[in-house]
Amino acid sequence: MNYIKVFFISWLLISLISKSLSKDFGTEKEATNMLERAVNLVNYNKIYALNIFTERTGGFNFKDLYPFCADDSGILTGHPFNVGFDLLTFIDTDGKNVGKEFLQVAQVGKINKVTFKITYPKDTIKKEDKEYEKTALVTKVGDQICAVGFHNN
Repeated sequence: MNYIKVFFISWLLISLISKSLSKDFGTEKEATNMLERAVNLVNYNKIYALNIFTERTGGFNFKDLYPFCADDSGILTGHPFNVGFDLLTFIDTDGKNVGKEFLQVAQVGKINKVTFKITYPKDTIKKEDKEYEKTALVTKVGDQICAVGFHNN
């Protein structure tokens, strides 16, 4: 009988811990869903979509996920924090030019992945400096390169 109690309590703790961790970061499936919704909105009304992405409203603020778009030259046109930023200057902690890869892989009607490393300073999302691996799901919509990134760890 004690084994059953131990098993049940262990299972309960593992479930609670995994659920609390899953609340922090969005999954690949959730990011894919958000990107598909973002593409539909850009196709419907680009200017409105870019404003919604920048304001992080309209259901485009879920966990840590958000869509962002850049023009063909790599300048962010819709982003909650960095509108006007040049993606071509985005180099990850391993020296990879992430922005250049975004522009290279973006294709209309297809979602491609770009994986990169990023370090968040303490107090942004954690209490200490921490490096994360992220994957951005990237596509092209008209003259926009749009993406949603999710954490791999």
